[in-house]
Amino acid sequence: MDSTQKKPITQSVYEDVRTLLGSMMQDLTEPVRVREEDLANQLGVSRTPVREALIRLESTGLVSLRPGRGALLSPVTDGEYIEWLQLREMLEGFAAHEAALNASQRDVERLRALFAPFLDAPSEERDASAYAQANVTFHEEIMALAHNRLLEKVWAAFGHRQTTFRRQTIKRLHRGEDSLREHLAMIDAIEQRNAGLAERLAREHVHGLLAAFRKFIQSGASSVDL
Repeated sequence: MDSTQKKPITQSVYEDVRTLLGSMMQDLTEPVRVREEDLANQLGVSRTPVREALIRLESTGLVSLRPGRGALLSPVTDGEYIEWLQLREMLEGFAAHEAALNASQRDVERLRALFAPFLDAPSEERDASAYAQANVTFHEEIMALAHNRLLEKVWAAFGHRQTTFRRQTIKRLHRGEDSLREHLAMIDAIEQRNAGLAERLAREHVHGLLAAFRKFIQSGASSVDL
């Protein structure tokens, strides 16, 4: 097999391994060992591209490799989550700015559709898991609309620190109403092609989450509960 054929396969396995481990992390409360052979069997591929994927993923902090003992998958710590939010504030500001310049009306409608099921329901009656998934998808869409491949790579590489889906961060921090209102305001700014406003709203959105999370852990709680 020549290199032009091998590269896509290697990349595909890398993405599959990253997705699989990211999914496993959503339920983690303590470190677990991940066996190369088990991953290969689950994905129906040989161990070699899985090994290469794990080596690449170690550089992102997703796993820690231990010679002869496989890979160690650990839950995100409070400190790592804070660092991710600090980085997200800048990334999302840039992404929203670019999205306002690039998004079509169809793109805007797709963003609105993510939150349509939650508009008429009181915050306490919303499906927290469904809203959390809509939230994750929304931010992924904003990254994609920036049309910046390097940005997408950074988001894909380090997005495992955004464990919002299982941690239910929005629900536990009582940011349900704020989150929905802020998302809709960002969509409005993107639709109006107001790049400056979209950037500011995106940064304020993440900064608000960061401030709430810091207050939460300073109260003596732990992100394990999120």
